[in-house]
Amino acid sequence: MLQAIRDRVTGLVAIFILGLLAVPFVFFGLDSYIQAVPANAIAQVGDSEITVSEFETEFARERQNRRQQLGDAYDELAFNSPQSRREFLEGMIDRELLLQHAREIGMSISPNTKAQIIRDVPAFQVNGQFDPQVYATQLAATGQTPAAFERDLAADLLVQEVPAGVSGSVVVTDRDVDRWLQVQLETRRITYGTVDSQPFREQVEVGDDQIESFYADNTGQFMRPEQISVEYLVLDTNEMVALAELNDEEIRQRYEATQARFMTAERRRASHILITSGSERSDEEALELAESIRARVDEGEEFSTLAEEFSDDPGSAGQGGDLGWIEPGVMMPEFEESLYSLAPGEVAGPIETDFGWHVIQLQNIEAPRGQSLDEARSEIVEEIRVERADDLFIELRERLIDLVYADPTGLSAIAGDLELPLETAGPFSRFNAEGVLAEPQVLEAAFSDMVLMEREASEPIEIGPNRAVVVRVTDYQPSEPRPLDAVRGEIEDRLVREGARESAREYAAELMAQVEQGEATLEQVLEAEGMSVESSAATRRSFELGGPVLEELFRLPRPAPDQNLMRVIPNGQNWMLVRLESVEPGNADEAGDAQRQSAQQQITIARASREFDGLLQWLRANTEVNVVADRL
Repeated sequence: MLQAIRDRVTGLVAIFILGLLAVPFVFFGLDSYIQAVPANAIAQVGDSEITVSEFETEFARERQNRRQQLGDAYDELAFNSPQSRREFLEGMIDRELLLQHAREIGMSISPNTKAQIIRDVPAFQVNGQFDPQVYATQLAATGQTPAAFERDLAADLLVQEVPAGVSGSVVVTDRDVDRWLQVQLETRRITYGTVDSQPFREQVEVGDDQIESFYADNTGQFMRPEQISVEYLVLDTNEMVALAELNDEEIRQRYEATQARFMTAERRRASHILITSGSERSDEEALELAESIRARVDEGEEFSTLAEEFSDDPGSAGQGGDLGWIEPGVMMPEFEESLYSLAPGEVAGPIETDFGWHVIQLQNIEAPRGQSLDEARSEIVEEIRVERADDLFIELRERLIDLVYADPTGLSAIAGDLELPLETAGPFSRFNAEGVLAEPQVLEAAFSDMVLMEREASEPIEIGPNRAVVVRVTDYQPSEPRPLDAVRGEIEDRLVREGARESAREYAAELMAQVEQGEATLEQVLEAEGMSVESSAATRRSFELGGPVLEELFRLPRPAPDQNLMRVIPNGQNWMLVRLESVEPGNADEAGDAQRQSAQQQITIARASREFDGLLQWLRANTEVNVVADRL
């Protein structure tokens, strides 16, 4: 659920937060292994702990996200490697360090901000409006309480504020932008020709001994992954109960017994004017200003006009102080107590909260409203079905466990006993499993020693609410090299390509030697060999030259005055003979506003990234971090 919140965060802050998992973990291997780390913790960060359970939960969630994002490209074996697990733990440690730092310097997330984000999550809305009941139900379905969810949300938002603060401290001057533009808009004038390696393929002869030698030296490149065939059962009580008809009387009784649940809470629409203290005004001055604003409201001045002029709440000041509809439990207690004592049109305040002084005006009241039986029917039906699925799953899962323990050598009898279809699949590897067999937990069990080597059925593997899988391996094909005959053509083609490329390089070097020795100009050499002569005023956006060529070209040193620089540059399978004639700095004065703004943004991102890395290094150096690698 928190992923949905994170997805809402965009811009520079998101770049830094998402970048945490992308940058190299420079701290890998710099931890200590201290026996004082609690038994249930995988790491201790200062006075806080990262428990084994927390790590496994977060890592499982990340594995699922990667699988969904990468699809067939997802490599379970690589992602679940010890190094990947360690790198993920380092990311969790970084997050904890940032959270501790944010709290130490007094950063906090206002309840209003947190509440607004929660109200804006589509999963918590009905017809576009936040629904407290849906909110509670959705969290309960994931095993979370509102308090725990809101605590985690506040921590996430707080961590995101740290890089935002770092980026806000970066200063980029006009001179910095000018220098950046001079480099980025630089023009390099070149003359060049291309030696194509394709014609050299006919000259390359590859013998059987070369193929066999290459195969022997690179057998690991031609391994077929281990594969299995399986039989399996899927226990899904959600599907079972979905087919069952529900009795209207049962639905009516449930509605009458829980009718209070289908009442919406009273909502109040309010506006406020927030006056804060700080560097610009003292606490006493803030209170005096709030009292004077309240007096002006009482004298008949427009509340919304005063809010736009004086309110320190950036989220509502532009809307005349309008906070929208407010439900119980959302605002600070002092604010809410005053709000719910007002009648429409009345004003209260100044009221002091942790955020400052509030002058509050109640706009309107929406009385509680109840749903009829017909309106609540679908929710009740779903609730009863979920309960039945839960109960049936517990019953059948226990029965399934007993049957597996009684005879783990086959699943056909178990399938008949529970009236479940016995399904088969394979052969498949860790990388091309499909359906429920592609679930990380199922793959892990299928390739475990007990299931793989002993050919015994796994215990029920839960893959979702009221869904479990039992799998047994029926055939195993170990990883082994593909036969030489199967890869002979692949090896021969590779050796031919490599030989042709090397011959083309040698040929290009010979031609360039003629130019460098003064025997002929580059144009004369190219024309004599029947190759076309090309010219270009290349910039960093001359993509027609190809990314690798541009990278090599802009690495070349500036040629001396009245001299040219000659180079042979690789271009994929081909080679380019290049004469660098001049390097002209970009003219920053010709850059438009959009270019300058883009330049400033890129410089800011680069500098902020360095500053952020520096902050993490400082936090690492000044915080005791202990990791128990054996618990990974």
